Amino acid sequence: MATVQTAVTSSLASYALTLRYEDIPQPVVQRTKDLLLDFLAVALGGRQVAESTAPIIAGVKDLAQNAGGTASVIGEAGRMPPHYAALLNTTLAHSMDYDDTHRVSIMHPGAPLFATLLALGEDRKSSGKEFLAAAVAGYDIGNKIGKAHGPSMHHRGFHPSATTGIFACTAAGARLLGLSQQQTESAMGLNISQIAGSQQFLVDGSWNKRLHVGLAAHNAILSLVMARHGYKGSKEPIEGRFGYFTIYADDKRDPSLALHGLGREFEVMETAVKPYPCCRYNHATIDAVRDMVSQNKLRAEDVAAIKIAMGETGFKLVGQPVEAKRRPTNIVEGQFSIHFAAACAVLEPYTWDSYRLLGSPDVEKLTAKVTAVLDASQRGMGSRITLTTRDGREMVRDVPLPKGEPENPMSWQEMRAKFEQWAPGVLGKKRSEVVAGLVSRLETLDDTGALMAQLRKE
Repeated sequence: MATVQTAVTSSLASYALTLRYEDIPQPVVQRTKDLLLDFLAVALGGRQVAESTAPIIAGVKDLAQNAGGTASVIGEAGRMPPHYAALLNTTLAHSMDYDDTHRVSIMHPGAPLFATLLALGEDRKSSGKEFLAAAVAGYDIGNKIGKAHGPSMHHRGFHPSATTGIFACTAAGARLLGLSQQQTESAMGLNISQIAGSQQFLVDGSWNKRLHVGLAAHNAILSLVMARHGYKGSKEPIEGRFGYFTIYADDKRDPSLALHGLGREFEVMETAVKPYPCCRYNHATIDAVRDMVSQNKLRAEDVAAIKIAMGETGFKLVGQPVEAKRRPTNIVEGQFSIHFAAACAVLEPYTWDSYRLLGSPDVEKLTAKVTAVLDASQRGMGSRITLTTRDGREMVRDVPLPKGEPENPMSWQEMRAKFEQWAPGVLGKKRSEVVAGLVSRLETLDDTGALMAQLRKE
């Protein structure tokens, strides 16, 4: 185990408060805007199709009791207090499991971060430049903490999109609120009493995972408000004796990575965008199977077996237990089944509509032919896929970097198409174009509330 650096929390807080927009390279600014558009795409999609959307909106409205507020909820009329708006917008954006990912930290950084900043930015009338600088800092903080703990969070059953994400939301949010260094550290100190997110949802396909990230955004704002009013949080919540790394990670953590390259190596450039609405560990298999089926003009009846060699984290998430993964019964179970992903990829391009195939005989005939195996040579999100046909042909694909990773990116046209698929169903075509235009020139806006105004229900 690496020696803990005592200045992790204070250094990250200082970075969030002092990073200047002018010091951010323009490709980093552009990538941040791309990721914001992707966030809006999946939030608008989650608003329309996720079966958990109506209950979460009804529940938060019940809690709010018609309270007035300053922050908008995507697709809703009126406004809510910022912590409730952030809770809803984050949950919407994570409900399709279609939001951005960071492979080293194994987390979804964008959903809780953007929702927090949009709620606070609307409340504070923050400029586009301030919003972008805060977002860049937030990605850096969350993903670098994630690099420090690596897969250990997953191995211990936690969900770092929430447990790590809250620190990013809090530090970046402190910037928009104009908090001091001391207040920011206190808010992050309160986070250590809030962080939660268990992978128990995998047992029955419950909706907990979607709410994890929503609570991270909600609780970040709660901590910020408390700290702004002088409430004192724990010192060194990340690196301390009873801090985040000690309690939540294992001995393979390397705290030095939490500060490595701050202000020089920007984590938005290492963040991936998803082409498929399911767990990222399924994507290499979907890429490979679709490629083999298309190139060889295979039909479902031509497939005799599919073997998928995976690394430890992915194998545990989407490959085990075998019988449950071969027969998923609901969308969340389908999203976390490599067997279902491979079967669907044989039959058709993998989209949200593929979940209509849950429980179908055609899929279950194929899932019975899929085997996932643990292979320590597989790294990150990569897999080796071997498809054997009934006539004895064997096809092998190594996919170290699935589509959407920075080294194998989705094109701008593909990303824009993702937004255009989901936005008009809530906003209509004209307003969708307005929103995309505002994101593209976000740095010119004096008030990011102009963007949120276009996302509210008319």
